[in-house]
Amino acid sequence: MDAKKKEQRAIAFDYLFDSVVITDLQGIITDWNNGSEDLYGYSQAEAIGQPVCMLHVPQDSAHITAEVIAAVEEFGKWTGEVKMLRKDGSIGWIESMCVPLLDDDDQIIGALGINRDISERVRKSEQLIQMAHYDQLTQIPNRYLLLERISHLIKQCERNQSEKNQCDQNKSTFTLLYIDLDKFKSINDAKGHAFGDKILQEAARRMSQSIRESDTLARYGGDEFVLLLENHLTRAEVTSLSKLLINTLSRTFEVDNTPVEISCCIGIATYPDNGTTSETLLSFADDALYKAKSKGSGTYQ
Repeated sequence: MDAKKKEQRAIAFDYLFDSVVITDLQGIITDWNNGSEDLYGYSQAEAIGQPVCMLHVPQDSAHITAEVIAAVEEFGKWTGEVKMLRKDGSIGWIESMCVPLLDDDDQIIGALGINRDISERVRKSEQLIQMAHYDQLTQIPNRYLLLERISHLIKQCERNQSEKNQCDQNKSTFTLLYIDLDKFKSINDAKGHAFGDKILQEAARRMSQSIRESDTLARYGGDEFVLLLENHLTRAEVTSLSKLLINTLSRTFEVDNTPVEISCCIGIATYPDNGTTSETLLSFADDALYKAKSKGSGTYQ
């Protein structure tokens, strides 16, 4: 290649909007364009001589390296979407392609990576997922995510039952708690929706703090919530949790400097004893809830 072409390529290298990172066989950065400086925040002088792994989120670095090497060996290149770590410590997302650099004998002497910032696209995608699966008022799962998780759990339980694996027998059952706030409708009508919304937010917060990380609390609609207890619990444990939730929601709420007294009733359904589909389980729990309500406030059935 003549000197003029080399000079033109060098200019193009720096004028590319995308980040271009060149490394040697040891993963040390040997060249770095202006697009890389814009993307990652390091100047060329700061980046050259440093390990390329400094651009990766630490916990992802090992598996990205292994994945890239395997893909390059099999297909001659690697493409993917991965997290990236900027100089200021912030984390973003890049769409990346990596190809090997060869010498005159076709031996690999390094790699060239082209990276494009897709952080905004990923953020918007995550926002859409959040809106589709989470209740915007309480920020807990909505009925659609709840139904997905129940359906997934039913399939998992059926698989465990068909395999007849004794170690997994406790994983072949789960419980639903259908929770309805007592007195909420009258308070909401008297005080207004903004006031009622604050009660719903506080109720969701209190219940979320009372359950395990493996459980799913969802707002099913209005003042109704459903708690999915994924791992096997004994009848006594479910009863104890129901009492805990009732006590939690029976504590005085303070909304706009106004004390508010509410409670809840709970209907309980267990897979597979009370149903083997999402519909039958929720229907059984709903019926149990209304039987509990007939007994009075702060009860479970």
